[in-house]
Amino acid sequence: MDLLADLNPQQREAVTAPPGPVLVLAGPGSGKTRVLTHRIAYLIRELGVPASHIMAVTFTNKAARAMRTRLETLIGQPTGRQAVSLGTFHSLCARMLRREADRLAFSREFVIFDDADQLSVMRQTLKDLDLDPKQIAPGRILALVSRAKNELIEPQDFAADSYIGEVAKRAYTRYQAALLQNNALDFDDLLLFAVRLLRDHEDLRLAYRRRLPHILVDEFQDTNTTQYQWLRLLAGETPDLYAVGDGSSTPPWG
Repeated sequence: MDLLADLNPQQREAVTAPPGPVLVLAGPGSGKTRVLTHRIAYLIRELGVPASHIMAVTFTNKAARAMRTRLETLIGQPTGRQAVSLGTFHSLCARMLRREADRLAFSREFVIFDDADQLSVMRQTLKDLDLDPKQIAPGRILALVSRAKNELIEPQDFAADSYIGEVAKRAYTRYQAALLQNNALDFDDLLLFAVRLLRDHEDLRLAYRRRLPHILVDEFQDTNTTQYQWLRLLAGETPDLYAVGDGSSTPPWG
């Protein structure tokens, strides 16, 4: 199968770009995900890159499934250790945390709390702080905590510049402690702890760079600060980092 046959000239140029840092910008509906999928196939079929040395990151499970199905057509789907690491930020980080949990404050059997679980924990957190959840909405505090985690702000670094900010700072610390007591993480924690893991353990960081030297990212403009830092830690100083994104949007980190 000719990998380039169903691509237009601009897409072919993007797919066959030399290895190294590459940013492909295009508008909505222009086939960015198709380009990314063909790029993976190009690395494997034309450049001889082992599939197990490639990680592709998407934002939704639907996009990940679509990419995997397309790869089956382009190259055949590798299995076991030979498979491309393909998934959402959250699924790939969860996999990393379970694999490396012996370096963290929870076990590999940790559970991931959904929205209802998080609200329940935050409601109890406010009560423990002698605050009335009917007066201060747990959902509002959770939103502030989530925003902090997405900006890679730990509880001790949370800046409180208002009454509600002071409540959020106190709640953030206690909320995190409650999660860990339950061997649980919320969705934002998956990224936060993955960044902490790579940042604080140089041997592990270097091992992942050797294992996954080729990184591809879909919808790059939607990455938040924590997601971006995770990618930077994985990619290193001389990355083969291939990102596609909507040129009309600007990511929050730049």
